[in-house]
Amino acid sequence: MNLRSSLIIATATIALTALPAVAQQTETTETTTTTTVTKGHHRYVYYRDHDIYFAPETKVYYWREGNDWRSASELPETYRTYITRGGVNIELDTEKPYERNEWVIAHYKNHDHDDD
Repeated sequence: MNLRSSLIIATATIALTALPAVAQQTETTETTTTTTVTKGHHRYVYYRDHDIYFAPETKVYYWREGNDWRSASELPETYRTYITRGGVNIELDTEKPYERNEWVIAHYKNHDHDDD
């Protein structure tokens, strides 16, 4: 065996021996994270005589003052007498019930429902 053949065999042996180490060093793991936002159903008590909503889970009231919608954990005193009875349980696909107010009015305002 000549010197050239010996060098080729030695180089090949070193390369094959080092290959798993090189493969381990260059091996990468790719992780992908996907965030899915799903709009859930939100429950409200709708007081149809005065377009007032109450969200029991968050304990927030929504009501209209003129053309603007307001929200707070308490209703202004002038509105409190409107929520003593007559609320209808509804579910909407939004955290802001006034976004579906026209639909709610069409389905609940002038109709009798038993806790729909």
